[in-house]
Amino acid sequence: MKKLFVLFLLSLSLTVHAQVTKMLGQWNTFDDKTGEMASCVQITEKNGVYSCVIVNLYEKDGKGGYKVMNPPYPKQFENFVGTHLFIDMKEHKGHLKGKVYDPESGNTYHGKVTYEAKTDELVLRGSLDKAGLLGRSQTWKRKK
Repeated sequence: MKKLFVLFLLSLSLTVHAQVTKMLGQWNTFDDKTGEMASCVQITEKNGVYSCVIVNLYEKDGKGGYKVMNPPYPKQFENFVGTHLFIDMKEHKGHLKGKVYDPESGNTYHGKVTYEAKTDELVLRGSLDKAGLLGRSQTWKRKK
């Protein structure tokens, strides 16, 4: 019985870790106000610490779609590409927890990232408090 319980815990921890590894890769972010696609970010992991960097910005292409914005960027976005969004983000019970940087405001918040397997989306929650009560969420979609 004891061995069965240990095997159950091991399989549960592997399943939880598998959920977090699905967060790796490129994700499209969306503007909170307009809902338009805003940027592409790259999530990587090294030694148990997860990083998220803005790799490019998007703009409307005039045909209802989006294209990668090329430099020179508009003044409000000129330092966004290359910005690290995650600070000390680590795996915690099937999601990521740490700090998240908002390049628009220049503020750092408590952050939690959850993978939604049914939709293959990430939900990023940034909040003023550790419990996540005072904040807002964004949904990121995997780049295809």
